[in-house]
Amino acid sequence: MDELLRDFLTETAESLDRVDSQLVRLEQEPDNGQVLGNIFRLVHTIKGTCGFLGLPRLEALTHAAET
Repeated sequence: MDELLRDFLTETAESLDRVDSQLVRLEQEPDNGQVLGNIFRLVHTIKGTCGFLGLPRLEALTHAAET
């Protein structure tokens, strides 16, 4: 499980970096639906992985971000 959590943290950090850059881009292009979709998919993936790993507090946080 330690390796699985380590992989999750690594992948999540990379995804959050992409979310950050996509948020900057969305700020510059507020009508760009593709960018918004990219952000949604990244957060949705993190939420799903949290559910799979049994991390309910993080899952609730990402669910709120997704909403």
